[in-house]
Amino acid sequence: MEIASLQTPFKKMFSRWDDSPNDQQFYVKIFFAFISSLLCALGGLPFAGIRGLMFGVFVYILSLYVIVYLLEIDPETLGGRQKLITNTLPSYLLLWVLLWTLFYAFLIPPGIITNLNP
Repeated sequence: MEIASLQTPFKKMFSRWDDSPNDQQFYVKIFFAFISSLLCALGGLPFAGIRGLMFGVFVYILSLYVIVYLLEIDPETLGGRQKLITNTLPSYLLLWVLLWTLFYAFLIPPGIITNLNP
């Protein structure tokens, strides 16, 4: 699969913020936080621990590649690679954990909860 075929959907989704690379990278990371929390919740019990955490970190790293290589945002316009990584990390983590918790809570079958009480 060519990179150009992947660039088109991302450039269309986030083209509204073309004039502000900082906003563009923020919304890309928020989009990936939503997707990763949904996938972690759908993963169920196997993703309830360290696997879910590792998956969330992997998706965050993937979002960095999308920002740099698919959206072609130069990290220097954001203040360097360190700023690219740390600038919206707290927003990503908080939203990812919050949504993961909410999605997971609504996906638990009621039978499991009733069996937990003695």
